[in-house]
Amino acid sequence: MLCIFSLSAFSQGEVDTQNKILFSDDYSCFIGLNTNGFGFGYRYGKYVDYLHKNIYTIQFANLRSPKEIRLSSATGMTIYGKSNNVGCFHFLIGRKSEKFSKFDKNSVAIYWTYNGGFALAIEKPTYYHVLYPDGKDIIEKFDESVYTKYGKASFSYGLNELKFVPGLIATTSAEFNFSSRNAYTSSVEIGTNLQTYLRKINLMCNDENSWYFVTLFVNLHFGKLRNEF
Repeated sequence: MLCIFSLSAFSQGEVDTQNKILFSDDYSCFIGLNTNGFGFGYRYGKYVDYLHKNIYTIQFANLRSPKEIRLSSATGMTIYGKSNNVGCFHFLIGRKSEKFSKFDKNSVAIYWTYNGGFALAIEKPTYYHVLYPDGKDIIEKFDESVYTKYGKASFSYGLNELKFVPGLIATTSAEFNFSSRNAYTSSVEIGTNLQTYLRKINLMCNDENSWYFVTLFVNLHFGKLRNEF
């Protein structure tokens, strides 16, 4: 009998003696990696009921072509043939649903989220150091001339030539909250998104640019729960 009760108590995990926060909004910042590079942002979750929250997200992420090849040069790593450096702002509204709740102190809560919203891509021309036959080093945009391009120029070149391309974005993800403190959230979000734009995004100097992108991502969230009731 003693063994049976001992096994039963062990299987339940460590009892969580912290005060429960049942009716809470949450606020979190996040950073992450995706198949286009990196991203970061802020998310606010508004309490709807015990298992659901409306979520509002603003994030920034870079966008790159799968055809990019990074090369070492005299001025650092260079992507030959890159027309523009592209970053995107996303403004999203969605729903977060709790699928598995945390009952024990060391258990994991699981959520499913989906979002949709507005995307804005920002194209900044990429400039290169170009060596001409007379020995002159001139900084200019990439073209298909035979003159030697031996490295990228400073990022500041092209900031006065920004172009903005509006679009739409939809995302879906699973989120795993592993925080041991009820008043805080530490979670891993794994998901995918689809971005579409009004025209092709000019990433490379070829005809393989696209107006839509499918991205896989992993985000780390760190934030706080606040009881608004």
